[in-house]
Amino acid sequence: MQTLQTTELTQPPYYKPFSRLMKRLFGEPAYKLTIDAGFTCPNIDGSKATGGCTFCDNVSFSPALRTGVTRIGEQLEQGKKFYRERFGANKFLAYFQTFTNTYDSVERLKELYDEALDAPDIVGISIGTRPDCIDADKLKLIQSYADGSAEVWQRKLSEARTEIERPFVCVEYGMQTMHDATADYVNRAHSHQETVDAVELTREHAPDAHLCLHMMSGMPFETDEMIRESIAECARLRPDSVKFHHMYIYENTVMARQFEAGEFEAPTLERHVTLAADCIEQMPPETWIQRLVGEVSDSGVIAPQWGKTKLQIYNLISDELKRRGTHQSSHWRE
Repeated sequence: MQTLQTTELTQPPYYKPFSRLMKRLFGEPAYKLTIDAGFTCPNIDGSKATGGCTFCDNVSFSPALRTGVTRIGEQLEQGKKFYRERFGANKFLAYFQTFTNTYDSVERLKELYDEALDAPDIVGISIGTRPDCIDADKLKLIQSYADGSAEVWQRKLSEARTEIERPFVCVEYGMQTMHDATADYVNRAHSHQETVDAVELTREHAPDAHLCLHMMSGMPFETDEMIRESIAECARLRPDSVKFHHMYIYENTVMARQFEAGEFEAPTLERHVTLAADCIEQMPPETWIQRLVGEVSDSGVIAPQWGKTKLQIYNLISDELKRRGTHQSSHWRE
């Protein structure tokens, strides 16, 4: 198995793209449909802090706030229409992205996740959350979806509304950095130890769930060495997939005001390409790469302005790996 993986990784793009996993599981691409289920965050509502993360523009992440569509079913149908018309898509993942999507009671979470999974052509869910907003009971609920035993999925199977025995279920934790000083500066209001604890708890109570960690390069005052330390720590935690994206500065955020006041500089394209290649080299061979760059085209992004599309940046990262003669897991040390 290891030889097969290594052979796969030595071919362009020199890492395992998440899209390849979707095709293996479903025989075709499965597109993520971003939904806003009406959550908030503990660093917004005052339970830990107020104001949210300094880089977060809540409207930019929220379909409901942008379009006025609040019902999950309507948001999903709206997203399906776009991907069907553009790509001829047939299968979709419901992506609970906006705010902290486990920040409620288990009973309420079940209602929301059930509604999403019961929708036509939905083959799984992805749940974006904070590592300090998870517990054993919530993870046991998530496990019931991941192993296919949840009533909503069994009913969908019995009614022949899906042929998939169990949905794909992903839990995405915003690690961002292992450095608590940086997390404090951007008002994350949780420690890295809480990320470690959440990973361990997830492995214990939701072993069939796909675990993704988010990291961010270029945050204020972080050196390349600090970012590489976070990369190494992420690799040590052996996530099933990783999102490595650059910090971008969105208008009307606290970070935008700090940037305009000259408190820090925006990350450069060259630096991000180098660090993204470093990240890929250190990831275990079994880890899938979900993302390698943040938003680059939204009109609300004030910096950095790299003048490149996402595809062009992905190609630059692959070119850097080719130049180095390396690939995913080249520098992985178990």
